[in-house]
Amino acid sequence: MDTEGTPPDPPTVAAIRYAGLGFLVGFLLCAILTGALMWQLQRPTPPPIVLHALPTPAPTETPAPTATPGPLVVFVSGGVHRPGMYEVPAGARVGDALARAGGLVADTDPALVNQAEPLFDGAQVHVPLPQSPMAEAASTTGAPSTGLSGQSSAAAAGASRSASSGGLINVNTASLASLETLPGIGPAKAAAIIAERPFGTVEELERVPGIGPKTLEAIAPLVKVRD
Repeated sequence: MDTEGTPPDPPTVAAIRYAGLGFLVGFLLCAILTGALMWQLQRPTPPPIVLHALPTPAPTETPAPTATPGPLVVFVSGGVHRPGMYEVPAGARVGDALARAGGLVADTDPALVNQAEPLFDGAQVHVPLPQSPMAEAASTTGAPSTGLSGQSSAAAAGASRSASSGGLINVNTASLASLETLPGIGPAKAAAIIAERPFGTVEELERVPGIGPKTLEAIAPLVKVRD
């Protein structure tokens, strides 16, 4: 039987098509893999990562320990419930010492003493007792100065230097800081001296509130009223 010019069977055509498609897919995969390999081989090698050590911090200077100020010992006398010697913390005020001594007795004028004045070691806080007019007239010159009296170590050093150098403090022109170097003169009394200026004589300082005969006797050799 003559088969020339007869179309191939359908199964044969399908097999040829599948074979051609498989060849094409294989060719494409080979091309893709070859291109990827070539790109990988031609890609520049990145520089190596170098890890640097952290800088050593500079040593910090350790602050020198500061001395903690010790407690102050003061003496409270006069119009308080429990006169005596008391220990108060550094930086305490006259009011703190009065509180340790039980507070002021009845009829005592709290304005007689500056309760905000800073205390110092060895100070005396004296509050005048309530007195009748007859008792006031008979007051003795040996009574303690009203308020804070005594001499701090800084004031004593300043007064000693002033006396040794022969220099006297002019109470009519001195600054508040200079007046505070005098024995028994704190910020409040120094301000009162400035408020009472001028003084004709050293003895007139006794008219300043808080400066009595005892305080005047202590500061008289260290002050003057004229240059």
